[in-house]
Amino acid sequence: MYAKKNTIIDVELKEIQILVFTVTIIILILVITLAIFFYSFQQKKQSYLLKQYEVQRHFEEEITKSKIEIKEQTLENISWEIHDNVGQLLSIAKMQLNILQPSLSGSQQVALSESSELISKSLQELRSLAKSLNPEHFKSLGLLKAIKIELDRYNRMNFINAELEVKGELIEVPLDKGIILFRILQEFFNNTMKHSKSAKLCVKLNYSKNNLLIEIQDKGVGFNLKSVDKSKGLGLQTMKDRAKLIGASFKMESQKQKGTSITLNLPL
Repeated sequence: MYAKKNTIIDVELKEIQILVFTVTIIILILVITLAIFFYSFQQKKQSYLLKQYEVQRHFEEEITKSKIEIKEQTLENISWEIHDNVGQLLSIAKMQLNILQPSLSGSQQVALSESSELISKSLQELRSLAKSLNPEHFKSLGLLKAIKIELDRYNRMNFINAELEVKGELIEVPLDKGIILFRILQEFFNNTMKHSKSAKLCVKLNYSKNNLLIEIQDKGVGFNLKSVDKSKGLGLQTMKDRAKLIGASFKMESQKQKGTSITLNLPL
């Protein structure tokens, strides 16, 4: 009788153990299922957010590209207007002065000759400006020559003392990136002329195997960079957007009475 009771107890213990094991397995399966479900949900959520970010980034890039294309087309139109219309008017004015010159007295001829020379110089500078604005002209020059011509124009007109320093072995920058890089530099040059009151502009290009480092500094009055950054003034946001579009890092620094500088690093 005692043995029979022990047998019954053993059976019941085994049943309890089996039940506990079964419940444990079920709980483990539920936990694992929930973990897999949660992980899958997080992965899908992450993938969705990543796709949304990529779509947004692509959209912003396309908007920036469109803006740049519109600006380039506008600059090309302005270039042709300067070259064809304004240039033609100045050429006609010079011709009329030359026709008029023989009929004047000696002193008047001298004055007229000086005016004619001034018109010739103005015509030359206008044509130079038109070329710098025209994207097609840039294609025949490349980045380095385009920068040299731009700085030579500033020096020739006594706007500022512009210096160019080139280090390393020259590597041609792809055309699409080069023209955007050149527009960034033009933006900074123009801001220097308008606002910096600087007598000197230093441009440094450092070519290496993997990148092109450009450093530009003026010795002007400087400004409060934070306030300008918030208001997106002085073309700062435009320069940032263009640099981002070609995969270049962009940094601007400015201190009052110490000048302003930008650093561009373009991977090659």
